[in-house]
Amino acid sequence: MHCYLSKINKSKKGDPLMKSKRILTMLLVAVMIITVFSACGPVVTSPDTPAPTTAAKPKDGDTPAPGTDGDKLEPITFTMFVAGPGEAPPADNKIVQKIKEITGVTIDYEFLVGDMEQKVGIMIASGDYPDLIGAGQARGRFLNAGSFAALDDYLPNYPNLWKHYGDYMDRLRSVSNDGKVYILDIWSRQYWLNDGEDDFYEADYNGPAFWIQKDVLAWDGYTYPKTLDEFFDLLERYYEAHPTIDGQPTLPFEVHSQDWRSFCLKNAPQHLIGGRNEGDVVVDPDTLEVEIYQNKWYAKDYYKKLNEVYKKGLINPETFTRNYDQYLNVISNGRVLAMFDQQWNFQDGEFVLISEGKINRTYVPLGISYDGTPVPYNRVRNEGIIGGNGMGISIECKDVERALQFMDTLLEEDVHRLMYWGIEGEDYYVDANGRYRRTPEQKANFDNPDWRLANAGLVIGDQFPKLEGRYSNGNSTGAGTQPEERLENQFDYDKEFYQKYGYYTKSDFLPLMDHPGYPEVWSIFSTMEDDNIAKPIFDQITDLQNRYLPDVIMSTDFEAAWAEYAQRYESVDYPALEAEIERQIQMSLYK
Repeated sequence: MHCYLSKINKSKKGDPLMKSKRILTMLLVAVMIITVFSACGPVVTSPDTPAPTTAAKPKDGDTPAPGTDGDKLEPITFTMFVAGPGEAPPADNKIVQKIKEITGVTIDYEFLVGDMEQKVGIMIASGDYPDLIGAGQARGRFLNAGSFAALDDYLPNYPNLWKHYGDYMDRLRSVSNDGKVYILDIWSRQYWLNDGEDDFYEADYNGPAFWIQKDVLAWDGYTYPKTLDEFFDLLERYYEAHPTIDGQPTLPFEVHSQDWRSFCLKNAPQHLIGGRNEGDVVVDPDTLEVEIYQNKWYAKDYYKKLNEVYKKGLINPETFTRNYDQYLNVISNGRVLAMFDQQWNFQDGEFVLISEGKINRTYVPLGISYDGTPVPYNRVRNEGIIGGNGMGISIECKDVERALQFMDTLLEEDVHRLMYWGIEGEDYYVDANGRYRRTPEQKANFDNPDWRLANAGLVIGDQFPKLEGRYSNGNSTGAGTQPEERLENQFDYDKEFYQKYGYYTKSDFLPLMDHPGYPEVWSIFSTMEDDNIAKPIFDQITDLQNRYLPDVIMSTDFEAAWAEYAQRYESVDYPALEAEIERQIQMSLYK
């Protein structure tokens, strides 16, 4: 599969260690140019944005939408289930109150507690659905059960939603068996001022990688391990020098392996040969041929390495029995040196470290490969909406049109700004050049998870369709991607740390690849119908991996344990799954 790695590397922009400090200079120049033109208030003209339709006129007797000359809409409460962890903001949250004043809508959240499959199964069996469903990893279950209302005929009546989704309707429909729109993607719809790469405000990378504490790299003289051997050699040396952190035993490498988050256990091999985040397969970017990889040589080499370092004590056996909350807890203690994971999956533990000022214990991604060539993992140029990555309106929703009007209003720039910047004068200010800025105190507030929950609107924004990129006045849609904010309001530790590498942000640790033109394969798996030939095969291999790989890693006789695991793999008809995924990739190619 080294030939596969070489093909992937065609799209890379070079070795991140060879980047010069001219990147920072170019960014500063870009910021200056943006500042000059932002006062002119350019209008968003994205090439993939259709001309907005006129707003849907209210029917006779209907109440006009908020912001019109009519009376405000009557108050309404929508219930919402989110198939992932989280916490609802308090009712007296100032942004929640303002959104309620504008829309008349209150969202009554229920975040997942306990086992997702059990919770979703009970909901589907009973038919007792909330109004709205943040489907997450359960999207396939809900789709297959007919839990969502079809939205095709509604969307053109809502100008902001139609502007948001109009050019992506085929992608939204691609995840359903009957070709209708049931799930509205809540991420990746970018708004640019110009059609060009220089206009793109990239958010910090939060996808899959070997994530390592900054302190480990700094201790080693700001090195960049490129191979698996170099990576674990560094962890071993740091562990020998730091057997405890803040009085607790150091955990050099965690391997989370519980429930659907077992991607932390399974997915590293595909990246080590240069693949992107497909799930349980690798895809040749030239031929689009699909290969199941968990029984291949590059998977064996990875687990053999984990077996070696396990025997050295770099992997604690308790890692395989920790539930998700326990996993986040050990990360929040600052004693986990590294893990293979996706940053969004462990960020709640990292937020605790940030709030406690332990910036040296936060993480950066490494693009480790078998041959030492830095690879992008999943740092991909904007792919836009992929389909299936979001939320839906249930068939039991008390008022579908009102729910869509709510979402349409959230896409108004003034309302969106409330959720992601806050209240002008309280949470941010506008400088003489019209740029949104935050004082150190305002930034410190947003870095505090307790303050955010009580005072910010991110919980609302993160569950619904949102603007990403830039507002029509040139400012970023969020402080995290506003160039001036990223440059000036970085923690002092981070400024020095990134400068040691000649980098601007943690994203620069990975090269950037072009998008191959089809959705990530995990999204195909997650929406697969129960009667699809590949579905039981996928379930079989998932169970096989989750059940046997921890034992393979902890085995006293690796070769024997691997042979048993691989033999069981051969009893599964995985070629049929490969053929079905190839077929679905061809069907879902971006046009």
